Amino acid sequence: MSEMNKRKIQKIKGGSYIITLPPDWVRRNGLDAKSEVFVIEKNGELLIKPQRAYDDKKRIDLKEIDIDTAKYLISVYYMQGVSEIEVNSDSVIPPEVKNDLRGLQLTLPGLQVEDESFNYIRFSVNDDLSSNVVEEMKSFSQKLLVLLEDLGKVIRNPNRDMAIDIKSRAEDLNRIYNSLIRKIALLSQKEEQFNFRIESVRDLILYAIAMRDMGRMISHIRTASTILSSYSLQVPEVLQSISSELVTMFKEALEVFFSQRLEYIKDIRIRMKNINRVVDSLSGVHMELGKELARIGSYCIALMDDGVHMSVKL
Repeated sequence: MSEMNKRKIQKIKGGSYIITLPPDWVRRNGLDAKSEVFVIEKNGELLIKPQRAYDDKKRIDLKEIDIDTAKYLISVYYMQGVSEIEVNSDSVIPPEVKNDLRGLQLTLPGLQVEDESFNYIRFSVNDDLSSNVVEEMKSFSQKLLVLLEDLGKVIRNPNRDMAIDIKSRAEDLNRIYNSLIRKIALLSQKEEQFNFRIESVRDLILYAIAMRDMGRMISHIRTASTILSSYSLQVPEVLQSISSELVTMFKEALEVFFSQRLEYIKDIRIRMKNINRVVDSLSGVHMELGKELARIGSYCIALMDDGVHMSVKL
């Protein structure tokens, strides 16, 4: 470590302690002797962060892009923590285009129309920054577990209405996923606004990766339920067995991730090998469903891997 990075703690009258700040850092951030900074404590460390204005307003010009790209950008801006998104045009925005844009409020929690006129529509996002992101992730994972258990019920007793219900609930759960990804993005950039802290940047990255892995599980559960909604044959017992294996794998993967229970690693890996062996032996109409179940299993493995990395502390 460079000697320039070290500071001696000094004690002043009244019992307080102070350290000096590097003058180059003060100048680069436009600070002076009367400037206020945030002092954030986490994991036994102090982070000193200047107050600054965030560039959290974005504008989308429909003259330059199509409606699908505009919707894509709104979703990205939302999940990366942007607080205001304006879509504008140099002419009247057709009603069907505006309705299409408003429909994003159904999939992006907290997104709402703040203002609009003939040639623009402006969205804002309301955030609850008092919540504990990790506890919300645990709640999310339990909802995902129930969804996976119910998928197994449909596999054992195919029922079109039940399959459609799972697909609908998967879409609802995806809304929560979008909201949590947004909160993790905000926590990585505006942590001074949260009462909750995640110990390190590394852990924050691993929570984001774990959410991505669970989000992809939702996508494959949705696809599996779509396949089952038009199933006309009895599902083979080997696939029924796989659905039960997946529930066990996911429960164990959650234990590895949230509690670093590494004793489950061997069992999860063995179950995945068995699933792959069974799926590779399938043919015909059952292969498509089998592949989706194997993909769900692969994200159980990914979640387990996230937990193993989380367990390594220096």
